[in-house]
Amino acid sequence: MNPPAPPASPGAFAEAIKGGLGAFAIVALAGQAVPALIDVFGGGLALPTALKLGWFYELAFHRVGIDITTTGGATARLSVTFLLGTGLALWLLYRAGRAAAGSVGPPLRDRAIAVTIVGLAYAIPIAVITAFVRLRLDAGVAFLSGPVRLQGVQWQAFAFPALLGIAAAGAGGMVGSTPRGSQVRVWLIGGWRMVLGALGLAVIGVLMLAAVRPQGLATYTRAVSANGSRVAMLLLGHHALLLPDQSFLVLAPSMGGCTSLDGPAATLSLICPGTLPMLDPPTLLDDLARVRDRGSTRAPSASWPMPAGYWAFVLVPLLATVVAGRWVAASVDGAGARLRRAAGAGVVFAALVGIGTWMANVDVVARANAAGALSFTFGARPVPTASLALAWGVVGGSVGALTLGRRQGEGTPVPVEPDDPVPPSPTSV
Repeated sequence: MNPPAPPASPGAFAEAIKGGLGAFAIVALAGQAVPALIDVFGGGLALPTALKLGWFYELAFHRVGIDITTTGGATARLSVTFLLGTGLALWLLYRAGRAAAGSVGPPLRDRAIAVTIVGLAYAIPIAVITAFVRLRLDAGVAFLSGPVRLQGVQWQAFAFPALLGIAAAGAGGMVGSTPRGSQVRVWLIGGWRMVLGALGLAVIGVLMLAAVRPQGLATYTRAVSANGSRVAMLLLGHHALLLPDQSFLVLAPSMGGCTSLDGPAATLSLICPGTLPMLDPPTLLDDLARVRDRGSTRAPSASWPMPAGYWAFVLVPLLATVVAGRWVAASVDGAGARLRRAAGAGVVFAALVGIGTWMANVDVVARANAAGALSFTFGARPVPTASLALAWGVVGGSVGALTLGRRQGEGTPVPVEPDDPVPPSPTSV
């Protein structure tokens, strides 16, 4: 029997601390890009204001809630995630976790400690800085006249980045420590490929829809450019940050779910299979009012049948899961082994879709003085969406796996597994 490996020295964990802090520095710098661009286009922000504003984008990369307080005492908590920044954080933390786990040696305990240190080294600076950052802005809109104060939710500023960091670093450490072609490694990378494929195909589908419906593109262009080039660039920049969020909102109805606006007492369905709402201004205002009032219906007051071409969005989860299923099964022979790999990747896909859907949703909790709080959520429901993703991932992956011929008998080449999953891109975080 081989003697147990000696524990890693404290110095071996320096790589974990360095990786976590390095990821924090790069992501925090990315958060400062938006106020920097505002200044480039003539925003005229004072340096302290620009730095604080950039910090709130950093918080939004991790879905940390932002408390907004008006001079009249009304409060609101906004929870929104710019998933493009989240994707950058995930990739950096994945690489940091892989490097840290490799530096401490094979013992599982030491690897677990290393990836935990990566997550904590990433989260602690976020929590500390958030405790000191307060921002006062003039809202400049009718329903928020006067100055408002912004502050991050302190416990979330530690908990959410820590969970994100430990999960991403743990995935990196697990992939790095398992042999190429091992089942767990293939499950993780296969599920991630399904997610990336689905989000990328959702973006392509929206672009194709804009091409065949030029009136919608024209309306979007007018809305973006109505207030000049500076505001147009600001809106386009935020849309780019929200592209992965948009893909999750498209993915849910593509799989058979709904994207909706949930209020305290009712739900306004926005995109569901088979129907689309008629969002004419008078009708929309009535529908939004009923979301807040008791006794309202769950459907918009007016809807129209979904055009046949919209059913092509079913290809988004279908192609993503089938292609990834072929990939996870290509390195083994036998229907049973291939189905196990495809099903495992489908489970990972479902978990990632559920978490991503929750992060893509926009939550607002408003309280006006002594009145009760009103809560609104725009997006898809995470648990039902994850359940649909489980069915698509397992079934679609299995179909893809079973379409392969015998590897040895037919000479099908074994795919070369990359060292890392494909890093996030602006169209497929």
